[in-house]
Amino acid sequence: MAQFPAKFSIQQVDDLNRFIGELYLATSKIELAEYRDWALSQLQSLIQFDGAIWSNGHQQTVRFHNHTLVNVPESLTQCLLDNLAINPIADKLFDNLGSPIDMRDLMTDDDFYRSEIYLTCFKPHGIERILSSVHLDERTGLFTLLTLYRFERNEPFSAHDKKIQKQALYHLLTAAKHALFLQLEYEENTQSTTHKNSHKAICDSKGYFHQVQTSFIDLLEQYYPENNLLKLPFTLNMDEKSYEVDGLQVELKLLNDLVIVEIWPQGPLDSLSVREQEIVQILAKGLTFKEAARELDLSPSTVSNHLYRIYQKLNIGSKSELFKLLP
Repeated sequence: MAQFPAKFSIQQVDDLNRFIGELYLATSKIELAEYRDWALSQLQSLIQFDGAIWSNGHQQTVRFHNHTLVNVPESLTQCLLDNLAINPIADKLFDNLGSPIDMRDLMTDDDFYRSEIYLTCFKPHGIERILSSVHLDERTGLFTLLTLYRFERNEPFSAHDKKIQKQALYHLLTAAKHALFLQLEYEENTQSTTHKNSHKAICDSKGYFHQVQTSFIDLLEQYYPENNLLKLPFTLNMDEKSYEVDGLQVELKLLNDLVIVEIWPQGPLDSLSVREQEIVQILAKGLTFKEAARELDLSPSTVSNHLYRIYQKLNIGSKSELFKLLP
């Protein structure tokens, strides 16, 4: 159970725990394309807001990777980026990681409603109240920004709203990341070549992380203990798609203009061809040569020949020795 401030009532704690529980339970039920919109709609049951922006970015690239918007246009995100220099919240967020900042914390209402940032970005979109917070993963440089808006000037955010947003942000981003990798696992489990002990990240072509499993960073830290892991410590080789680097097996798959990077410690079976690995996996199910041949649409003699070459590559002499090498 999550830990909440002592000033929360029993009902408020129950509502928060229910919200957090539903976030994680829904990762296997809600379509990935709809998950973040659904999660924000659930947050509205805890904090009343009229509009929102949920963005992800990387500290090194200083840009956003994606946005989920509620009742605000895409043009607002660009307007905010173009006017970072005059937005007083921008600098304060990274100085107060995880803590929601209300525009009222930084300037009086009179000053805000005369300010250039209000007149340029917020007034044209009917935004009167702003509550914003950032979570930064210092291991990867990934940050998540959640900004809530109200369109009524006489409905400012409260101290209680701040506490709710502070508790919600971490779970929003963690559950959304889980939903993403859960879908990737589901899709890849239909492929016989998926490695059971692999770890995944989604990167751009330069190796900067867009999403990453904690276990992926844990493994990199074992192999590159002296390296700053704000990006991949090796170069992506899209011509190879599957290769070895520094004792790690690396497998790459395109995801639109990004790359799914899958890594695991290289083992003996990684020296086998894709077809040879398929044969090992099928024989490990207990199938005979004839049954394996039928499933792979090969002749039994071809399966037998592949197995002989596998034995040669691995310097073994029996199926029992082979199966001991399986992860």
